[in-house]
Amino acid sequence: MKMKRAIAQAAVLILLGTAAGLIQNAISANGIDPFRKLDGVPVYDNGDISLVETDPDDHDGICYVSFKEFREIVDAGYPILDARTSGEYESGHIPGAMLCDYFEMGRYFECVLPRLSPGDRISIYCNGPSCDDSEMLARELYAMGYTKLCVFRGGVKKWAEAGLEFEYGPEEGWE
Repeated sequence: MKMKRAIAQAAVLILLGTAAGLIQNAISANGIDPFRKLDGVPVYDNGDISLVETDPDDHDGICYVSFKEFREIVDAGYPILDARTSGEYESGHIPGAMLCDYFEMGRYFECVLPRLSPGDRISIYCNGPSCDDSEMLARELYAMGYTKLCVFRGGVKKWAEAGLEFEYGPEEGWE
C-alpha cells in the first residue's frame, strides 16, 4: 500500500514539474515554441554568383557565402546580425552588425526585428567554421518569415585573419 502511494506521489510531482516547466517556457522571452518547423528550410552554397548583383527575389532560404561575398554584402550596407553572446559581441564585432545572440533570441528580437524587413537580404555570422549559431539563428528567422538569409561560416575568425577592423562595446541604444 505504501509503495502505491509513493508511486502516485512521484507521478503527481512529475506532472507538476512538467506543468511548471511548460508554463515557464510559455511566459519566458526565450521560450521555445515546440510547434515551430525548422526542417525543410532551403539551404545552399552560393558558389560564384554575386548576391549583391542579383535580384533579391531569386534568393529564398539560407545561402552560405564566401568571405569575398560577405565583404560585398557588408560594403553594400545590408543588415548584418552577430549570433554570438553579448560578451563576445562587446569584445569585437564586424562594423555595423546588430547583436542577436541565438541562445537569447527573445531578449534581442524586440530591438532587432523592427530594424529588419522580411524582404531584406540579411547576413548572419558567429565565431567561425565550428560555430553553428549563425545557421540556427537563420533557421529561426526563416520560420518567422525572413527568407533571404546569408550565413557567413568564416565568422569573426576569418574577419580577423584578413586583418579587418572591428567595432567594440555594446550595441548603441541598448541597456
